Amino acid sequence: MLKRIPVFAALLVPVFMLAQVTVNVQLPPGGMVQKDQLWNLVLVNNSAGTDVMVALDIQDAVSGQPVLSARSRSFVLGKGLKVVNIQEVQPVQYNHIAAELSGSYLPLGSYVACYRVFRNDVKGADPLGDECVRINISPLSPPLLNTPADRSELPGGYPLFSWLPPSPMDMFSNLRYELLVAEVLPGQSAAEAILYNVPVYANHNLQTPYENYPASFSKLKPGQQYAWQVTARNGLNYAAQTTAWTFFIKPQDSLQENKIPGSYLILKKGEEGSGTSYISTDVLAVRYYSFDATHETVLRFLTEDGKLLKEVKQKAGYGDNIFQFRLGHEFKKETVYIIEIKDQQKNNYSSRFILQ
Repeated sequence: MLKRIPVFAALLVPVFMLAQVTVNVQLPPGGMVQKDQLWNLVLVNNSAGTDVMVALDIQDAVSGQPVLSARSRSFVLGKGLKVVNIQEVQPVQYNHIAAELSGSYLPLGSYVACYRVFRNDVKGADPLGDECVRINISPLSPPLLNTPADRSELPGGYPLFSWLPPSPMDMFSNLRYELLVAEVLPGQSAAEAILYNVPVYANHNLQTPYENYPASFSKLKPGQQYAWQVTARNGLNYAAQTTAWTFFIKPQDSLQENKIPGSYLILKKGEEGSGTSYISTDVLAVRYYSFDATHETVLRFLTEDGKLLKEVKQKAGYGDNIFQFRLGHEFKKETVYIIEIKDQQKNNYSSRFILQ
């Protein structure tokens, strides 16, 4: 029995050597991770002080493929606790096995980072301790839907979809979007419609944050409610998803009521509305394109010097809105007037006209 003790003790030597330094990785709790932040470590040395270096190897958590390796310079690690950062270990030698990791930030994804502390010995690198941690990189802000607005009413069957990209953009090496549009059945929420119903339209490889419903597809049904949602991907990997919104296609009779007349004024944003149109009839038709959901608004008639002449309340919905007014005795011929409207973001749309 006594003869076996030296052999057993010899087998324990590498275990004790690896336990000489405890490695505690101090990474940010979430969001972006810079490469410099990978070197925020707390090292606890249980033996005498020595010269050490730190090796870092990162692999993709899903595929297991190596994506990045790095080696620090040598530095002195005394006995006890030492807080390490990039200043302590630089210059760092990086080997970018995956090209997308050559930037300042880790791209979107899930990784396993393994650290090993080596003692610089005349006989070669001697491992003292190691630690592996999981790193999950997700966007700080997911993509956000923009238009059509949630629960809005659209006058036509070929809407334009737009959304805001996820942020920060530096985290994405190959940003792509997936757009889904589905009918909402009675009793369903928008999320249920996207999850359970067959899409009426789907595009899985969009590079821009907008998409026109194609004219080659069947027109969306008047009187039908639809749900839509956008998913952002980094290449083929899931990144983030918007909430699901709904919109409603106005029925045919509603579209007929809103039929655009042959002659009308177009309310334009800001200085775009500075031109003057001549009106030869006492019925004024005005066209206004709204990016807001259905709401009550006010059209104001002003004299050329800005004096308020008349206010008219109207209901405006997303898309084209046609308003018609009969110009009464308060409007004089050969006089310039201004008609204006403000959207819900306080942007001013206007047009100038002269009654002939």
